[in-house]
Amino acid sequence: MASSEFELRIALTQATRRADLLAAAAEVSHAITQLTDLDALLLKTVDIICEAYGFYYAGIFLLDEAGEWAIFRAGRGEPGRIMMANKHKLMVGSNSMIGFCTARNTARIASAVDREDIWYPDPLLPATRSEMALPLSLRGRVIGALSVHSREAAAFSDEDIASLQAMANQLAIAIDNARQQRELAETQAELLRAKTYQAIATATGDAIHWIGNKADPIHDSVERLRTDLQVLICLAADLLTGSPAEPSVHLIHTAATALRQARPNLNDVVSRLKALPPDTLTHRFDLDSLFEDLDLIDDAAAMILTIKEKLIGPAREQAPRPTMADDVLQDTLTRLHLPTGLVKITRADTLPLVRVDPLQLSRVFTNLIQNAVEATTDTLEPSIGIDLQPDESGSFVEVTIYDNGGGIAPEEMDKIWVTFHTTKGPSGHPGLGLPASRLILEQIGGHIRVASPPGQGAIFTVGLPVAVRPMAPPPPAHRRARLLLIDDNDGWRHFAAGALKAAGHSVTLADPGQPGWTGGYDLILIDDVLTGQNSGTVLTALKTAGSVDKAVVVSSSPRVEQAKRWVLLGVKDFVPKPYTAAELLALIDTLFN
Repeated sequence: MASSEFELRIALTQATRRADLLAAAAEVSHAITQLTDLDALLLKTVDIICEAYGFYYAGIFLLDEAGEWAIFRAGRGEPGRIMMANKHKLMVGSNSMIGFCTARNTARIASAVDREDIWYPDPLLPATRSEMALPLSLRGRVIGALSVHSREAAAFSDEDIASLQAMANQLAIAIDNARQQRELAETQAELLRAKTYQAIATATGDAIHWIGNKADPIHDSVERLRTDLQVLICLAADLLTGSPAEPSVHLIHTAATALRQARPNLNDVVSRLKALPPDTLTHRFDLDSLFEDLDLIDDAAAMILTIKEKLIGPAREQAPRPTMADDVLQDTLTRLHLPTGLVKITRADTLPLVRVDPLQLSRVFTNLIQNAVEATTDTLEPSIGIDLQPDESGSFVEVTIYDNGGGIAPEEMDKIWVTFHTTKGPSGHPGLGLPASRLILEQIGGHIRVASPPGQGAIFTVGLPVAVRPMAPPPPAHRRARLLLIDDNDGWRHFAAGALKAAGHSVTLADPGQPGWTGGYDLILIDDVLTGQNSGTVLTALKTAGSVDKAVVVSSSPRVEQAKRWVLLGVKDFVPKPYTAAELLALIDTLFN
């Protein structure tokens, strides 16, 4: 055969090979771009590559989120099934073909694997004689790798490499599209779940509102019934020796006649009762049992009203204003009287004010902290951590509350936001705290999310919107007052003392346990919540000293019952705690002038 004819046949064979490769690449590209399910896409791809190119085996690895491991995701035939079952993975940069190409974003070929230094001998693929690993990269970022095996040595030509790399690039795009489709579907599913639970919560809230209105008069009715019953019993005892002509006797006879007319069967009941021996009659009319039944009715009505307060109250009482989140948190912890050392707080050096209702925020903190306490009840060394930090956007202050309890089961993660759902069993709480907390936060544009990694307890993160509205400049002091500030050495005291002094007022600081306050002050500011000291004790001491009429009690969470107590004690005023200089100075001017 002439050399020219031989060269022509070689060129024809190469051209045919290139055409076959291009056709195979086109088939693969068309097939993978039609699939949007990631798992189906990967399995289909390895099958098509092996069939179209005639290779022994193909497998696909995808990098984990940290980019440290190449995780096996799909493979041809039985070896692929076994590797998936074994959760096979290779470290990026390891002494393997996949480790090499994912670390360097470049293809690698082993023409003779038995002489290759960088190669992983897989016992499931004993027939491999040559292997090629191609990176799957998207916009210069490696997301995985494609591994192709052949039973023949030096099986991969330059045409194979170019064709397969082009196909690998198409595969990377298809994988990215499938991931985006999955993320979109998951987001839509999450929105649907959120809307569903929101609808359930709204419907439940409406029902509780109605029940609460119906239950409102129960307490007063029960109290009247209890009193009337006690009076009638005493009256009946007196009638045993009284005259039948007395009006009270006539009243009872009239009432009995009316009852017998309304309920004729009462005559038979009374006749049977009259025939009972004394001990049986006493058992039939157990007065203690009657009073217990009244107590049960009263308690049930109180529970309904409590539920109404927790569910409906938060939505109606919101009065957001600039607030120090860490001050509300500290006051909440002090009120809960938790064991020393149970809760550890970390916080950023500087926290912006948040725009919330302090009373409602205290309710949120109370619910979450009590849940954490209950979650760690059976823990050998219980621990609760609270961290306050601005988020990356600067739009929210995030308060993260975490514990080392048993955590939340995956199937419970969505249900915890549903009203009346509880994981604590029949003896636990009625499942109001978390739904109420979510409602409170949504009302102010905040948010709450939960995570529970296996073995790490529960992690609740509350997002509080930063107070972004410009603050009004502090008004000038009309008169300079002599002020005594009684508070713990905390953030609010530092803020208040600085703002008052800057306005020209004279400020004396006193610790709550400091004895012997002297007179001569125009106003005495006292924090309602004090660590290690009861504010009532401080106010009583001021009353004894004749200075309680100068006292102004400030509270992050003012409550009606406390207001009544302090007013009866004789304080000058009981007010919400101001958190801006303008509010604080306006308060002093109002009270002092």
